[in-house]
Amino acid sequence: MVTYGCLTLLFLFTIVKSIFYYTRKDHIIAPEEIETQLLQLINHEESVP
Repeated sequence: MVTYGCLTLLFLFTIVKSIFYYTRKDHIIAPEEIETQLLQLINHEESVP
């Protein structure tokens, strides 16, 4: 009985995570954009005394 409860919670968690993924899919940043943003951040920090 406990096993069924754990499986149900896991199943619900998976459904919720997949819904969040599909609703935020348009907001995912491409790896190239992440790299450029990180480089800009690093360069900005180096130029600030």
